[in-house]
Amino acid sequence: MSRRTKTIEIFLLALVTFGVQTAAHAHYQWLSPNFFVDSREKAWLSFDHTFGDQRFHPDSGPSSYYRWWIVGPDGLRRSFPNMYLGKTKTVGEVELTEPGTYRLEAEEAFMSWTLLKIDGKDVWQPGRRDDFTDSEVVSSRLYFNKSMAYVTLGTETDSVLEMSGDPLEILFSDHPNKARPGGSLGIRVMANGAPLANQEVNIFAEGGSGHDATDVCTTDKQGQCRIRTKTTGRFLLATRRTLDEPQGDGTDGYSHSVTVMFEVRDSSN
Repeated sequence: MSRRTKTIEIFLLALVTFGVQTAAHAHYQWLSPNFFVDSREKAWLSFDHTFGDQRFHPDSGPSSYYRWWIVGPDGLRRSFPNMYLGKTKTVGEVELTEPGTYRLEAEEAFMSWTLLKIDGKDVWQPGRRDDFTDSEVVSSRLYFNKSMAYVTLGTETDSVLEMSGDPLEILFSDHPNKARPGGSLGIRVMANGAPLANQEVNIFAEGGSGHDATDVCTTDKQGQCRIRTKTTGRFLLATRRTLDEPQGDGTDGYSHSVTVMFEVRDSSN
């Protein structure tokens, strides 16, 4: 099979993964659980992981390059036992039996992708610039993409809110499951364990559409900012960090993006 034939065959798959990454105003991914807080002793948790412009209506599902994890109150990271990969979204479910807060993760970790020009069309291929010496290379990047959400069974715990040391992450200074209307929520943006100053975090309200954020939070020198939680509903936090500079790994730079979904609940809940 020729390289060109192979390229065309995986063109659609690459677009699914890269539809959120190829432009400055690209649409975001999100991971949405069926609940954020449940008072029962045990409950079945499910989630949708998808991409789209009109939140929260899915346009396309993630590719098989993603991995899905759940981190429990004990700090252990486990894969989801039940998974379904669909055309517009991926769905996973697991039964929660231990009280506390869990972190859900959807991650595409350190994938090199190269944009090729084939017959006048832009085509993304997995691999670095040096892997395509017989093709016209437009650009090549190293990508890290992650989407998260936090859910609580019973009483909130803080163990899963700790820093992981990812290339880019959004951390909560206040427990997100305690967010209420009329209040605020503290966040920190970190890059490889260090605070990231002057980093914009886009905030998208439930039911929003297009690429315009409902609000924007810009971090201070300590990588911190506070989000106003005016109304109830689900909100998506999204931030992206890119570098356009040749790297020693055979790419022209990197692109790191992170999204976190949380819910503002009524004070009576």
